[in-house]
Amino acid sequence: MAERYIFTVATGRCGQASFADWVNRHVPEAYAAFEQPHARTRLPGALGDLERHFRRRFIETDELLGRGRVLRAFVAGDDAYIERVAGKRLAMAERWLARAGKSIYVDVSKFFARGLHIGFARLVPRFDLVILLRDPLLNMRSFLNRDKNFWKDNPPTDAARNHLRLDPKTLGKGELYLWAWCEMYLRYLALRDSGQVTHAVEVPTRDLNHAESMAAVFRALGLAHTPLTHVPVKNTNAAAGRGATLVTAEDVQVFERFMNRLPGGVIDRLGYLKTYRPRAAA
Repeated sequence: MAERYIFTVATGRCGQASFADWVNRHVPEAYAAFEQPHARTRLPGALGDLERHFRRRFIETDELLGRGRVLRAFVAGDDAYIERVAGKRLAMAERWLARAGKSIYVDVSKFFARGLHIGFARLVPRFDLVILLRDPLLNMRSFLNRDKNFWKDNPPTDAARNHLRLDPKTLGKGELYLWAWCEMYLRYLALRDSGQVTHAVEVPTRDLNHAESMAAVFRALGLAHTPLTHVPVKNTNAAAGRGATLVTAEDVQVFERFMNRLPGGVIDRLGYLKTYRPRAAA
């Protein structure tokens, strides 16, 4: 058994790869798994794409990742199924820890709080929690630049188990990602206050660029670490040929329209938004 479990709440496009790299480089006792299990393909080109689809369906399945049926089970309230998947994930984590010779498991994935958290909370009595918080408009714009399929990774926005329930028919594409930003934050707060969490830390994405900030994060989590050296930003849109992530004046209008949809009290619960002032790139 792992000595400790640390889970991350994340929207995606918010620094998960960089956070995992900080942990794996500098925390000797920890193994950070970034959106594992990976579908490891061997065939080139189009054949590799077919192999990836096969492996995601039958081997390193979407369900083990936290997609597919897990999302549907979360909406339907099938917690027994989610617990079975989480149990399989924990068994895999034990094997990863054993191979790496580590004792602390750090699960870095946008899928944890999208449904798997239900199963993990049933199986792990005490755990630590990290939320990776990116500027909500930069987060929205990053997803839009990637042209992602929102519904592949998210439940219906009006699902009964959501903390923030909004009619999807009224939401534009950008607003869907702003909804996900708020919903993940609300799920983090609910988990933090559940009585099962030992340490809970909010990590703004900008802190991933500074060793002194990451040292403070590790101290808050009670993690012993080696001297910190700079970790380069990973998995950026620019590196993927998608161009820089720049907020436009239209994006700011989308944000303001979305804020007007929020029920009373939500902004007060989401501390980040209380002082947030969106700005378009000059």
